Amino acid sequence: MTKKIAAAAALLLGAAGWWNYLRGGMGAAEAVRRLSGLRVAVELYRQQHAGRPPASFGETLRSGELESVPDLKLPGHPRRAGVRDTASAAVSDTGGWAYVNDPKSPDFGLVYIDCSHSDAKGRFWSEF
Repeated sequence: MTKKIAAAAALLLGAAGWWNYLRGGMGAAEAVRRLSGLRVAVELYRQQHAGRPPASFGETLRSGELESVPDLKLPGHPRRAGVRDTASAAVSDTGGWAYVNDPKSPDFGLVYIDCSHSDAKGRFWSEF
């Protein structure tokens, strides 16, 4: 019986820790600062390649415009440290970075926050 109580307590503590982790996150100012750095990297790439945005966000890393992708930790999502290439700016709520890599899309070359939730001031993360 004591082992069952200890196991249940450990499970409860683990769940509480996970809940606390998911609840927390960086503020909007920090997220936007990091987003700006990603957008600058895309713009630098564009300037170095005859006005053409990268076909994949990974090209900015390979070309040296960006050393590494900063992590993003939004409330309700686990920490993310990559950029997902996508055909459009449709939000799928991954809680990470996304890059529109379809040349046919009007948003081609856009880096955005892929989250459908709002920040502490009620602004949707994907609108930054």
